[in-house]
Amino acid sequence: MMDFDARRHRDDAEQGQLVPLYVLVNGRTTPRNASLDLATQVVALPADTTVLEPEYREILWQCRQWMSIAEISAYLQRPLTVVKVLVDILLEQDYVALGSAAQRTVYDRALLETLLGGLQRL
Repeated sequence: MMDFDARRHRDDAEQGQLVPLYVLVNGRTTPRNASLDLATQVVALPADTTVLEPEYREILWQCRQWMSIAEISAYLQRPLTVVKVLVDILLEQDYVALGSAAQRTVYDRALLETLLGGLQRL
């Protein structure tokens, strides 16, 4: 019969997790940026991610579009506290930006003109 530690190690290896999470976050238990909460919106910035651990790259892949920290946690199936620390580290290294989806630049001028015309008709 396989003991608990051997089974956990095998499961982690099968999932591709080779580095324990506490090593990835340098032992941090809370983010340095106190404003991070589960509703904080995160978006990935253009950067070379080849030097990052897979957990960080997965967060950046999920954040190609604005996404809340709670959503990232759910998609990655990681505890919210760990995801907040991982996002905080990515923020410190300029891999992500914080804000809201409403802050995105709208590039579709025709959509804006249609919206303006509709508002003027009111």
